[in-house]
Amino acid sequence: MNRTEPTLLRRLRMVLVLLAILIALGTGGYMTLEQWSVHDALYMTVITLSTVGYGEVRPLTQAGELFTILLIFGGVGVLAYSFSTVTDYIVAGELQGYLRRRRTERKIAHMQEHTIICGYGRVGRQVVEELHANEVRLVVIDVDLALAAELEPMGILFVAGDASDDHVLESAGLSRAAGLCSCLPNDATNVFVVLSARQKRPDLFILSRCNQPENQDKLRIAGADKVINPYVTTGRQMATQLLYPSVMDFLDVVIRRDDLELRLQEIIVGESSPLVHNTLGDAHVRSQTGVNVLAVRRDKRTFDTNPGGDFVVEAGDALVCLGTPEQLNVMAEFAADGRRRLQVAS
Repeated sequence: MNRTEPTLLRRLRMVLVLLAILIALGTGGYMTLEQWSVHDALYMTVITLSTVGYGEVRPLTQAGELFTILLIFGGVGVLAYSFSTVTDYIVAGELQGYLRRRRTERKIAHMQEHTIICGYGRVGRQVVEELHANEVRLVVIDVDLALAAELEPMGILFVAGDASDDHVLESAGLSRAAGLCSCLPNDATNVFVVLSARQKRPDLFILSRCNQPENQDKLRIAGADKVINPYVTTGRQMATQLLYPSVMDFLDVVIRRDDLELRLQEIIVGESSPLVHNTLGDAHVRSQTGVNVLAVRRDKRTFDTNPGGDFVVEAGDALVCLGTPEQLNVMAEFAADGRRRLQVAS
């Protein structure tokens, strides 16, 4: 049975099974006790269970009357269970939840180049808030059903379930996602999530949380492109704040959105960009867009910091750019960054 099947359908299926058992028992009982034919026994069973009030097919023996009483109790019990099932389903809000899930499934089916966040705890919540503030299209996976009511007003799609389950990942649009971030508090679960996602999407960018340093290699072997220990990262950030407070204040300005003017963002150069095969100087990046290109990463391996005007740009290069939101949007168009265009349009 599909684990995502609505509770109502499961209960109604149980009602049908119970009803079929009662009909079979009733028919067999009348055939045995009253020596009736299959037709007469089945007819008597149906009118008894339905309590329509028709008379008996034939006069009943004392044993037949007792059997009929038991059969009536069974029919009334099944009817009461059916009524309570439908009532609970509507009153308890399960119908509303089912309709919400159906709407979410339809929306996810049309999403592309989105980011999947697995786990909406303390770490996952911060990740979602930052990405949502930067207009990244998100799908959140968590086992807590109550989170749907919190995320829905924000326009963030939510899938309830275990992120290590292949079916749940597929429900979140894994085949069309641009990236996945596993923020679960348990390292073993993160390993399963990364392994499942990597098996389905060898090309997907996967970022994972890691609580114990000794598990970082396991997560990389499982397929994570990047592994972050929030405790180590926080400790280093605090130490840097003590050593170089001005540097950290500047990074807070260009990385955090808040209401500050400058931002530091990555922009990918597309095949159709006029930047391809041109130098940064010949393309007049600074004068055309107003942004400063601080670094360039190529093939996810080499990192050229402070590239000069003679640096030749290639398709697929990741440009680390500094500028205002408006300037960065102009740069994204100039670089033909499809990811940025999707995010701005969403």
